[in-house]
Amino acid sequence: MHALQQQDPGLNIRVQAFRSSFRHFGNASNQVHSRNEDACFHPEYFWTPYVPKLGGMNHRLFSFAFTRAQKSLPSDFVPQAVLVPWLFPDACGVALQTAAWGVPVVAIAQGSDVHQYLDMPFRRRAILAMSRRVKTIVTRSKDLENRLIQRGVSGDKVCTIYNGVDIHTFKPASRIAARGAFNLPQDERLLLFVGNFLPVKGLDLLLAACAQVMALQPVRLALIGGGPLEGALRTQAAELGISDKVHFLGRHPAPEVARWMQAADAVCLTSHNEGVPNVVLESLSSGRVPVCMDVGGIAEVVAPVVGKRFLVQQRDVAAYAAALLDVLQHPPDEAVLHLAARSYSWENCAKKYLELLRGA
Repeated sequence: MHALQQQDPGLNIRVQAFRSSFRHFGNASNQVHSRNEDACFHPEYFWTPYVPKLGGMNHRLFSFAFTRAQKSLPSDFVPQAVLVPWLFPDACGVALQTAAWGVPVVAIAQGSDVHQYLDMPFRRRAILAMSRRVKTIVTRSKDLENRLIQRGVSGDKVCTIYNGVDIHTFKPASRIAARGAFNLPQDERLLLFVGNFLPVKGLDLLLAACAQVMALQPVRLALIGGGPLEGALRTQAAELGISDKVHFLGRHPAPEVARWMQAADAVCLTSHNEGVPNVVLESLSSGRVPVCMDVGGIAEVVAPVVGKRFLVQQRDVAAYAAALLDVLQHPPDEAVLHLAARSYSWENCAKKYLELLRGA
């Protein structure tokens, strides 16, 4: 939204954020606050009912919440388009209302809403119906676009716009200086993970692979993020005998994540599936190689820069460890990586969205 506003300061953008809950419905509680930098978009927060056992019907509940939320808008605010990230229930619910409202909807497929929901009959049916109502579905990768088309979405309704990256924050810098800022030893290598500690991220494989690498040379692993698997990951690190080399850092704002990337030798991603995750673009923009499983749309942005050398084809600990050793011994030029990432800047991303929205 900020990139769109910078491209066209005359845009009048308002943000409504919905939070699904089994117990709450109506306006959000006072516990939900916007970031100070987002205040210009007058964000409002709403609870929407969510029934776990009837997941295939939740887009209708979301539609009801969306109808109530529209009453909060000023009477003189008449949108010309609605941008809705996440296909189900969000875009499916909004599309039920805006068809009668007469406002074009641009939906955004993020990843799991395609990878998982298209295999659920009720949700798939709702997504296909939504695709006929909206103006366009934007996907984060060509892989997601192809998956939607293969499952029945019309090809002329789908287009790919890759996520943006803040090339001014995520940029190459002295590794020595960055490590000094975190009091890290200069004579050891550093691997970095950034993300949620969830099963889909495959972090058990990452820890096992790092243990093999640590047995061969001095290496540390830093994990930025959090989630329900943290306890299990700490236990696994202890069982592997690498607890003293694995650092759980918690969550950090973007500037600090960028500094950790500058301190690292490589960024690790061992997910079972992905779209094109932001951390891959941030890693490239920081001049650090992302060592990833070859899943989803990751190869679409990594392979044109460094080929498939650091894209692991099978979920095998030894194969992933070999890729880590390769990048530690033969790192690509950081300036080349950053230059390639500049085409994914938020400025370029916003230009594509503006062209799409104006067409709508």
